[in-house]
Amino acid sequence: MEKTIVGPSALNALEASAEEKPKTKIWGSFFSTYKIPLFSLVLFGSFALHALYPQTFHFGFKRQKTYRFKSDSLGFFIGDITFFANNSYDEAESKIVQLFPEKIQLKVKRVVRPVLILCEKHQLDPFWVLSVMWTESHFKQEVTSKKGAKGLMQLMPSTYMETLAFMKSNGIVLESDRGEEYLRYHYGQAFTDMGYSKLVSKLRNLEVGIFYLKNLLVAFDNNHHYATVAYNMGPFWTKGQLKNNLPVGENNHYLDKVLRNYYHITRTLSQTSNVAFIPRI
Repeated sequence: MEKTIVGPSALNALEASAEEKPKTKIWGSFFSTYKIPLFSLVLFGSFALHALYPQTFHFGFKRQKTYRFKSDSLGFFIGDITFFANNSYDEAESKIVQLFPEKIQLKVKRVVRPVLILCEKHQLDPFWVLSVMWTESHFKQEVTSKKGAKGLMQLMPSTYMETLAFMKSNGIVLESDRGEEYLRYHYGQAFTDMGYSKLVSKLRNLEVGIFYLKNLLVAFDNNHHYATVAYNMGPFWTKGQLKNNLPVGENNHYLDKVLRNYYHITRTLSQTSNVAFIPRI
C-alpha cells in the first residue's frame, strides 16, 4: 500500500518512493536490456501468424462489416440500396453472384469483390457497373476487342491513358497502388486466385473504367441512359446529339443490352432481398 504524501515535504516524497525504487530499477533494466529482442520476437510472431492465417490475421487494415452506398448512387431500377446495409461483405457478394446465370457465376465471383469495393469508393451503382461489364466483356478478364479495347471494362488505350493521367493529376490514389499487404487483406480470394501482379493489372483497368463511367454520369447530369450511351458511342457524339435535339438511346442495341442485364439482376434481387424496385422500361 502506497504512503500518502501530505504537504510539499521533499522528505515525505522521498520516503514514499523508497520502497518502489528497487523494483522500478530492476524492471527498467530488464526492458532496457531486452527491448530489442522482445520487439523482434513480437514482429516475427506477427508475420508467422499472418502467413498461417492470411484471411483472419492482419497488420491493422480494418475493414468495415458492410458496403456503404448513398442513395444518389442509384442506377436504373433500384429504389434503395438497403440490401448492402443488411448483408455482410461475404453475404452481399454471394447473393449477387447467385443473381447471374449459372454458366457465368464463376467469372462473376472472381470480380464481384473488386467491383463492389471500387464502386463504394467512387459511389457508383455496382449493379450498373456489373451490367456494363456483362455487356462489354462478359466478365472475361483477358479479352481484347477488334478495335483494341481491353479488359473487363473494355477501355480503349487512349481513353484509359487519359483517364489514368487525370486521376493521378488530381491526387486520386488507385487501389492498385496501395501495397501488397493491403490488397491481400481487402481482396481476399481475388488476391489468392490471381496473385499480386495480376490483381494490380485488373484493378487498374477496372478502377479507371469505373471512374470514367462515374465522370460520364456527372457530365450528363446523372442520367444513366445518356451516360451508358456515351460509354459506348463516346461523350462528344452523345453531347452533339443532345445539342442538336437528336435522339440518344433510341434503337440503341448497346443500351438495350445494358438495360436488359440490369433488369435481370435487380428484378431478381427485389424478389429475394426486399429491395424496392422501380421498373423504367
